[in-house]
Amino acid sequence: MDIETIQQEIERIEEHLFNSENWKELKLTRQWAKSFPNDSGVYMLFENGKLVYVGESGSLSGRVTDMLNSRHHTVRRALGELRFKDVPDYKKATSSIKYPEHIEKMVEETMKGFKISLLPIPFGRKEFEEYIDSKHKPELNRKGKRGGANA
Repeated sequence: MDIETIQQEIERIEEHLFNSENWKELKLTRQWAKSFPNDSGVYMLFENGKLVYVGESGSLSGRVTDMLNSRHHTVRRALGELRFKDVPDYKKATSSIKYPEHIEKMVEETMKGFKISLLPIPFGRKEFEEYIDSKHKPELNRKGKRGGANA
């Protein structure tokens, strides 16, 4: 396979994920999260039609479930930190500590307005995520410990 063919495939995946006909509203319940495939793949979050996050996972269903808790998903921690850090009694969330309840509620309410697009792909997930992150610079992606955008 040549580089042109690879680039065309990347663009095809990107086009699929950006197509709003493939977007679903975030419901943020365990039952809803279990409706997604357990396959490896990539996903994007959109707010008001704008890409705000791109991620990859070895289990799409598991990763969507992680979005229910600020300790388990960087998108929630990034959202809280970027948009609510000036709210009284703000305390930063970590992988072991949730936000204070009033911040958790603000994060949850904001995320209810998000849409998700995902696509199972068996390989190249991390490379695709890094490609989209560098091309579109989604607001909620942060460079992290792993050297790339955290999913």
